[in-house]
Amino acid sequence: MNIGKRLSSLRKKKNITQLELANKLFVTDKTISSWESDRTEPSLEMLVKLSEILDCSMGYLIYGDNPKNDIETEIKIKITKLEYEKLINFMKNNAKFLKENKQLDTYYQPSYRKFLNDKEINEWLRIGERGNKIILNYKNWHDNMYCDEYEVEIDNSENLDKIFSILGLEKIAVVNKERKTYMYLNKYEIALDFVKDLGYFIEIEVKDYTKELIDEYNDLLKLTKDFNLNLDNIDKRGYPYHIIYKSN
Repeated sequence: MNIGKRLSSLRKKKNITQLELANKLFVTDKTISSWESDRTEPSLEMLVKLSEILDCSMGYLIYGDNPKNDIETEIKIKITKLEYEKLINFMKNNAKFLKENKQLDTYYQPSYRKFLNDKEINEWLRIGERGNKIILNYKNWHDNMYCDEYEVEIDNSENLDKIFSILGLEKIAVVNKERKTYMYLNKYEIALDFVKDLGYFIEIEVKDYTKELIDEYNDLLKLTKDFNLNLDNIDKRGYPYHIIYKSN
């Protein structure tokens, strides 16, 4: 069951019509219909309001009965070289080192989706080289706060690239980065990246969910403040966007 079906089911149990729900949210009944048929999705603000009106957790609306599976909640921030070096020293003394590796990621999108520089890339397929492993990854972002994520290991990236070409998937960007990964407070996976042609970044991801999605995200924001990071530098576009923008 997806967000639309859960929303429809909860609304009907409350004996609320689409129009009545729309009036409570100050939207049109067409908007509610669009959500329930999964043509569009409610924003984070609307999800919060819906959870209050329908007496359910926001986590249930988003995840359903099997929360947190195939969901990623993270923040990525562009940092300076000096900030990068300070964070490396902090992690050495306060976090568990997990791994260091070089990553080569090739991103694809359907050819009919023409990329525009003034818009974000919210959905893509990615072939990622991780040492001896090759990972096929799919992401679809919602409100730049969390995303659906699915991945599987593959054994032949060249053949997969040919299949993508046959299916009309175009290569849109190649991201080359060096990553150091740490576990902090047994809850957050922290990746410190140096990305070729783009510079330095920190990526913080929730690995142990104990709260509602919005509360987990707010805790991420608090953590960035503890690290004295500038929230104005939160990257909501992603590496492939910047690679494309830089090349145009």
